[in-house]
Amino acid sequence: MIKKIAPRRRIVIFSILAILFISLFFRYAARAPKRHYCDFRVYYATAQRFAAKDDIYSRPLESITPFKYSPMFAFLVAPLASVSQKNASLIFFSVSFFALVIAFVLSKRLIVREPVTFAQRLLLYGIPAVFTSRFIFAVLDSGQVTNIIFLLVVLGLYLLEKKKEIFSAASIGLSLMFKYTSGVFLPYFIIRKRIKVVLLAMLCIALYCIIPALHVGVNQEATYLKKWLPFISETSLDKGSWYDPKNQALYSFVLRIIGEDSPFRPIAVLTFGQGLAIALLWGAVLYLSILIKTKRQQDTSSIDYALLFLCMALFNPNAWLANFVVFVFAYMVIVYHIIRTRYKDKCSLVLMVLSFIISSWFSESMVGDNLQKFFESLSTVTIGALLLVFILLRLKFSPKPASHYL
Repeated sequence: MIKKIAPRRRIVIFSILAILFISLFFRYAARAPKRHYCDFRVYYATAQRFAAKDDIYSRPLESITPFKYSPMFAFLVAPLASVSQKNASLIFFSVSFFALVIAFVLSKRLIVREPVTFAQRLLLYGIPAVFTSRFIFAVLDSGQVTNIIFLLVVLGLYLLEKKKEIFSAASIGLSLMFKYTSGVFLPYFIIRKRIKVVLLAMLCIALYCIIPALHVGVNQEATYLKKWLPFISETSLDKGSWYDPKNQALYSFVLRIIGEDSPFRPIAVLTFGQGLAIALLWGAVLYLSILIKTKRQQDTSSIDYALLFLCMALFNPNAWLANFVVFVFAYMVIVYHIIRTRYKDKCSLVLMVLSFIISSWFSESMVGDNLQKFFESLSTVTIGALLLVFILLRLKFSPKPASHYL
């Protein structure tokens, strides 16, 4: 339960949100054309090709990043082709901004299990917002879709907690039509005996694979589906992507340390296959630790969800900065724990702040472009994510519940 916000405070909050949105909206409107709309131009070009029933997995312009999403995603963005690229980008920016706001609200409702004061509520929102600001700006400025994926998964989890399995499955299934990374939740649901939602998600995915045929026809949709997954493999799993300094995936972190093809000075010299196998083993151990149920009476589902959100980013073969906006959920879980302990869990507090410093203080705006590239090559964001993983696993398996600190 959460105390209701007083009307005056609600007006202040909505005013702050409005000012923030308007300022960021005009900032984006001025910057986006100069930056050629970054990743959004991929969506816009795809919307045009889908609307014209052309091949969405072709690359007529090599300067535009290949489209790696499902035909269903192309179907959803197709209406943007009816307006100019600038107007379409502003519409998409607005959707992305409010998707993140709603994701914040739903995350808090999933995590908070008891009444909190207004000041504590500000901490629950404010600290994750500040600590993930680097990644939030990366999403908004590039026109990436990560905020919407984050919302779809959080909404699915929220609806699942409300016993609305059909709508939960529809939301989580739709997130998989954007990026497959949210699939990390499905084995977890099976182990937790929530098989119904997994089966319903599979049915929803099958439906989503049919819906685009309403516009392009059955034959063209079948062609899209045949090209979809192979195209992702061809454009995402090359060695250049694995070793790219901007890639903060768990695999890239390991390969840069021990891979023979590493452009840096590895501490060991293993083949690409051996390095990747070690990274996969490391990831498997992490994932298995999430699946394990503890003997504690307290519900640890929010901790598990936070770990799974981190896995969404860490397990993504192309984990660019925009993917780490999911830090929001992990930070919120940790902040809530610290509030419940009356700020006595100093270890979690220090490690959380350290995670923020390591993952965010080496951005271009802080240290310049050259130093940012250097720190990215050291996988600082990956290390920051692993610190959060350590905190969450410590909370999950600690024999001392939060009440121990009270």
